[in-house]
Amino acid sequence: MVGAGSGLLLGYCTNVHAGIETESILANLRQCALPVRRRLGRSKLGVGLWFSQGAAKELVGSERLDRFARELDQMGLVAYTINGFPQDDFHQKVVKHRVYRPAWWEPARLEYTRDLVRIMDRLLPSGVSGSISTLPIGWGSDAMDGGVAIPGTKQEDRCAQAASQLLVLAGELNELYERTGRRIRIALEPEPGCVFTDHASMRAFYDRWWTSPWVSSAQGDLAREYLTVCHDICHSAVMGEDQQQQYELSNSAGIRVGKVQVSSAIRVAWSQLDLGSQERALLQLSEFAEDRYLHQTLRIDAEGNRHLEEDLPEVLNRYLCGGRMLDPTRLSDEQWLIHFHVPIYLQRWGYIESTQSQIIAWLKLAQSRPELLASEVAYEVETYAWGVLPSELRRESLDEGIAQEIAWLQSQLDALG
Repeated sequence: MVGAGSGLLLGYCTNVHAGIETESILANLRQCALPVRRRLGRSKLGVGLWFSQGAAKELVGSERLDRFARELDQMGLVAYTINGFPQDDFHQKVVKHRVYRPAWWEPARLEYTRDLVRIMDRLLPSGVSGSISTLPIGWGSDAMDGGVAIPGTKQEDRCAQAASQLLVLAGELNELYERTGRRIRIALEPEPGCVFTDHASMRAFYDRWWTSPWVSSAQGDLAREYLTVCHDICHSAVMGEDQQQQYELSNSAGIRVGKVQVSSAIRVAWSQLDLGSQERALLQLSEFAEDRYLHQTLRIDAEGNRHLEEDLPEVLNRYLCGGRMLDPTRLSDEQWLIHFHVPIYLQRWGYIESTQSQIIAWLKLAQSRPELLASEVAYEVETYAWGVLPSELRRESLDEGIAQEIAWLQSQLDALG
């Protein structure tokens, strides 16, 4: 949980574990998080907790929360952040678009997040700031296009309701801070295809809904204090963003980073492969075209034009049939970036590679920006897709793989000094 002497909190996100009830969550921590801590030789390990809506309700206002806190302490686990993005079962047979519901314009999302705040308030160590990452308002086609709602439409009404609910929550978090001195921030996580599909659309939303004259100056300040961004490196890589440029633009707009999810996507540079290798790369990719999660895919052509596709299986169906490539000429100048969280220590396997270099680029940026390595910014490894990875990329046990990820990340931090 230390990061190169910077005071950085470091851990892994437990949304990788199935289990939607309190007892199963504790069992997963005993069976995986505790062995990870021991493998790393640490007395303490950070855990980014995930609770389903049912588990959150079960814990709030009950003695079970005190027991949960005691068990974490006994295992040497430190809860410093919560992943509040998936509200329902994140390991059901098919998740896909369900992970974006309820959206932030629905009261159920506010109530769930309030429960997470109460849990975070109890579990946070003394003197430590907390963060709760959450979905970027909702799935884009459910709300609006590109961060700008059309006036007088249902989409604008939904975005206005979402902005209002989040501002109410920001006020409650400020009251909590004034009462207890404990700072908990919400971290909205841009993801391809959502209302915040990238950092630019996120800034458009802030500018539209949390800036004068739409809100008072005091409310705008409150929004920027408590409604931060969760920078998911995989998501940023899939959108082909220049991370430094996007950070500088957001920072200039007063939008702070409250959480960083250290994650890696899939990249295929087709122009670097000969015809036979392209076909084999397509076959490799077909092993990642699974049914549980959505795998948004950005295709960039030779002219730099970008085409965001909703899901990898749909893309592959246009290029591969019966294990054979359909049209050898269509891929030659394209690059694909695919939203599939692969282990962060992987750089290349077979004919495809990861966006690991983007993790290193972010860490280098953070070294030059002290605010990004401040103790109130939570860093967590978030590779939730271990259960759907092709078998050759898995480890003998989940704790072995997660420990290897954290060790790799720590080595990168140590190398930067």
